Amino acid sequence: MRSLGITMIVSIKRGLLISSMFLATTTIAVADQIDGTWCSPSGDSMTIEGARIVTPGGNVVTGTYNRHHVDYEVPPGEAEAGNRVSADQLNDEQIRVIVIGKDPAANAPSEVWTKCQVTS
Repeated sequence: MRSLGITMIVSIKRGLLISSMFLATTTIAVADQIDGTWCSPSGDSMTIEGARIVTPGGNVVTGTYNRHHVDYEVPPGEAEAGNRVSADQLNDEQIRVIVIGKDPAANAPSEVWTKCQVTS
């Protein structure tokens, strides 16, 4: 009988461990997405709301979107027009942004943008 009791305790502990790991994973996934307003080191900003993006030039474009990545073509009239902007989420507070030109040798290095701070 003692062996059965120990087996039950081990099974319960294993079940609790698996349940707590599942809850921790789902909690992280819910909070983690690229949507929001992001600021560059030079003061530009970009707002991502799903596939709808407000570019640093103030234009609204539709891009390719998933929870952790977005990219779009820079519209005419903006610096880098015709190139693609690609942004990947690093964490809840940072994204890596790179402008991808038609000539890969001329691409600028990526920049880390941060969530813009709301001021009142």
